[in-house]
Formats: sequence, structure tokens, C-alpha cells
Amino acid sequence: MNQTAEILDMSALPIATNPIRRVAGAPAEHASATLSILPLEARRGPDLVDWIKARQRLGQIAKLQRGWNGTNGAPPDPHTVFFAAQELAGLERLGIPAPTINPSADGAIYAEWHMMGLDIEIIFEAPYKVIVLIEDARQEVPSFEGENVDLRNALDALRVLCTR
Repeated sequence: MNQTAEILDMSALPIATNPIRRVAGAPAEHASATLSILPLEARRGPDLVDWIKARQRLGQIAKLQRGWNGTNGAPPDPHTVFFAAQELAGLERLGIPAPTINPSADGAIYAEWHMMGLDIEIIFEAPYKVIVLIEDARQEVPSFEGENVDLRNALDALRVLCTR
């Protein structure tokens, strides 16, 4: 189960939009470093704005406390946030559209794309423990559900998404 919330904290925007500022973040520096380790390419427009929002959302998720969902919601492990940020940065460099990012009550981080008949979910449960779910209404991409150490299984589907 994941929960969607609006991005309310705009204070991270100056950090996320400053391509000069690079933080050699370690997992322990999860809150502010998460926003700075995702690279900014020299792009403008909706793609850039969406990735800035994704960075902000990941920064918000990194700051969650136990009980964040009103019950027993577990905060994500800082190492998981750092791993997710690194993997998502790789997707951004490939020109993949930004995902919707949400926390899960069990401490996992969801990155999701639901567009153009293609549903792709990447669930970061821990560093090097990633669950990938793929469903394609057009049946151009094989359905997949499985665990891996990286995003290998999701890359082909995400590339198809870019061409639709």
C-alpha cells in the first residue's frame, strides 16, 4: 500500500535547482544530500520540472518519522533512500520521464509510471533489493513481476515508454 500526498515543502527547490552545488552524499546525509545527488542536465521544460518535483518528494520521504501515515508507517532506511536516488539519477540521465514517488507503510519507496497504456512500478525495499512490476495494455512489452538487485528488468519498458 502506498499513499499519495501533495508536495508542500518548496524550501528544497533552490537546492534541487542549483546544478553547481554537488554534495558527495553518503547514506547518513539522506535529507539534503538526496536532493543534491540527482544530477540536473541542461534541460528545460516539463521534464526538468517533473524531476525537480521527484527530488523534492524523495527528500520529503527521507524525512518521514515512524507513524507518518497515522498508524505504524515505517520510515525508509536512509541507505534505501540513497540507493533509490542513485538509481533514479541513472534513469534521468537516460532521458526517462520522472516517476511519481511515494512511500510505503513498510518503509519501501515506490517509483511509478502509469501512462500511455504502460504501467511500471519499481519498489525499492532495500539497497540492491528492487521489485519490478510491468504491465502493458498494448502487449508490446512482456509483463514482468520479480525481484532484482537493480533496474535491469525495467529499462526496456521505460525505453518503450519514452517512444510512445
